[in-house]
Amino acid sequence: MASDAHAAAPAIDRAGMSPLARMNPGVLGMAIFIGSEIMVFAAFFTAYFIARSNAAQWPPVFEGLPEFEGLPKLITGVNTAILVFSSFTLWWGEKRLAAGDRQGFLRGLIMTLLLGATFLIIQINEYAHLGFTPQDTIFGTVFYCLTGLHGLHVLVGLLVLLFCLNRARKQNEFRHGAAAPLVAGSIYWHFVDVVWVFLYAVVYLI
Repeated sequence: MASDAHAAAPAIDRAGMSPLARMNPGVLGMAIFIGSEIMVFAAFFTAYFIARSNAAQWPPVFEGLPEFEGLPKLITGVNTAILVFSSFTLWWGEKRLAAGDRQGFLRGLIMTLLLGATFLIIQINEYAHLGFTPQDTIFGTVFYCLTGLHGLHVLVGLLVLLFCLNRARKQNEFRHGAAAPLVAGSIYWHFVDVVWVFLYAVVYLI
């Protein structure tokens, strides 16, 4: 009788559900998480704008340090292009997955990981050659807080995508319409890219 009861359990009718109710819980959780992350970055950007508006000179003169010639706009612009391109390779990989091309999907995911890692390496190299530290005036503090916070998010994004790659290769997971962890990781990665474009424009160019 018990087995008959289980067999007769009604299927969930998703057709009448709202789009929010039909959303995968993991994807919905990532969307909510990103909402909270937007507020975190907004707080840091607010601190940056307040510090800049109250400064007599921006960027400031660093006492006891070699003359500061400004942030490296060109190399960081190239680095920005690398990160933006990684969003396109991830999008392309997802499109290949939807078309049933698993090898194309894996290539897109691997390329995204390589581009993201390249971005972090260039960012770390920039830190090594800037000539100032977080302790050097409020400019140094907010600069390293903003870019460091973003770099941490890039690292987390890489770990999430690496987890997806491992599951896709070793366990042959993810199919079109059944790839919630990948979709959540993709949303996070695109969010990180958009934040950096805004950060680059505000901190490096304006």
